[in-house]
Amino acid sequence: MPVDYLSALNSKGSGLNITQLVESLTSAEVEPKRGEVAARKEKIELSISEMGKVRAGVESLRSTLTVETAGLAFDVASSSAAVSVAVSNQSALQNRTASVEVTALAQGQVLEFTQLANAEGVLSDFTSADQILGTGSLTLNFGSWDGINFTNSTRAPVAITLTDDAQGLDDLAAQLSAISGVTAQVVAKGNGKFSLAVISATGANNALQLTSTDLSDFDTTDGSNQVVAARDAALSVDGVAVTRDSNQIDDLLPGLSLILNATTSSPAKVVAQEDPDLAEAELRALVDVINTTKTILREATARGINGAKSGPLAADPAVASLLRNLKALTNTPLKGFGDTPVFLSNLGVRTERDGSLSIDSVEFQAAMARDPALYRAVFQSLKKSSSQAVSVTVAGYAAPPAGAFTFERTAEDAATLNGESLIPRIVNGVREFYKITGDFEGVSLRVTDASLGTTTVYFGESLIDRLRNFVDGSLAASGEISLRTTRFEQDARTQEDLLDDISLSETRIKERYMAKFGAMEAMVTQLKSTGDYLKSMLDAWNAGRD
Repeated sequence: MPVDYLSALNSKGSGLNITQLVESLTSAEVEPKRGEVAARKEKIELSISEMGKVRAGVESLRSTLTVETAGLAFDVASSSAAVSVAVSNQSALQNRTASVEVTALAQGQVLEFTQLANAEGVLSDFTSADQILGTGSLTLNFGSWDGINFTNSTRAPVAITLTDDAQGLDDLAAQLSAISGVTAQVVAKGNGKFSLAVISATGANNALQLTSTDLSDFDTTDGSNQVVAARDAALSVDGVAVTRDSNQIDDLLPGLSLILNATTSSPAKVVAQEDPDLAEAELRALVDVINTTKTILREATARGINGAKSGPLAADPAVASLLRNLKALTNTPLKGFGDTPVFLSNLGVRTERDGSLSIDSVEFQAAMARDPALYRAVFQSLKKSSSQAVSVTVAGYAAPPAGAFTFERTAEDAATLNGESLIPRIVNGVREFYKITGDFEGVSLRVTDASLGTTTVYFGESLIDRLRNFVDGSLAASGEISLRTTRFEQDARTQEDLLDDISLSETRIKERYMAKFGAMEAMVTQLKSTGDYLKSMLDAWNAGRD
């Protein structure tokens, strides 16, 4: 209890505890307002904390969606070290077993230059890496050798010039290595001698021919200086013989890259097999994180019906909208993965009464046995055509609608996609059709069969990509979570300012009451003094009468 020094010193006053009275009156006037504002501030701070939980839940969902190998439940293997296998295109993968025999590896042509002729035509070995060759020019041609004759490819020749400032052996190696498809280096032979090795890219059609008049020691028009001939890889897949110019082959088995390491003595068995157990485990992991995010949103927005406790964000429309949108993403069919939409229920995914998802293992395994593509629709978006003669490319900025659309070629240089006219062009001798506006902006269709009339083009947006868009939009600076958090923080600062205003008002109210009661105390003191004076006069008068 505060000490009332005013009343203590002024013993002839009212006798009231003025300080305590002022404190009580001020508190009665101020505390209801302070309590109301403090309660609002506490509620807002709880909302900010809950929005932090919502953000953490959505960010956890995003971390699950960033796994690049999601939807790749394939076991890929080779029975031989001579042939390695890797995934090159996830969306093109198919269950496949192939027999691969390798009879020759692709290799590049190797040219070696070891000597230089002087003015008299006498040859001498290179004795240093920077040995001076003199000035002059060379022309490098690309093509193939048949053992005697060289046939140029369609690739343009490249000119090389040695100048006064750069006419060493190492300068020539540097200029050659700067050309795409060529590697050159000066090699120390180990006996004080040096040579220039020039290596082409692998493949019979990537061989090299150097021509020159003033640097004739590097002229190979007669097929000289070759130590290794350029060659294609030769192999057979399921008995079909093929050749390729590289030891990495991406166009023989759908979605797979074959890496040829050596020739085979017996066929290598290459297997790509979708693993249903791995697929189920992956889908369960996705369902679990979706359920966790839904639970966070559901508890935050709970209405508290039938006596249940309401959530801190029960009246918040933005968070309720997040929950509705997340539910809709898992209930809406996935279009563009075939002629009929894909539902999660096709994979044995059920929606429980509380809104959570569950997986019926028996139904999932049965669905995987029927059509593994249903599972891949959850994890991998799709862009393809029903014809191998049409390849589909979608620019990074493009977002074509999901679904199956008819591509019709009405003339050599005219075509439509879903009835929309496309623009024709020729790229590297092949006809393409593309769009720069409309629904199919950024879509290009490359047609390799001139007789093709009509085919179907599929654009499928996976559930994973849907969720990514939802998460990115929600967590963006302009998204619901950020906007609501910012609004709550602004409201919290407003309540803090109100509390400061109440504290300032409290001081003023105290001062006002103290002034009033001080004046009252002075008046009471004066009245008491007057009363005491009159009493003393009456006492004196009465005493005189006696």
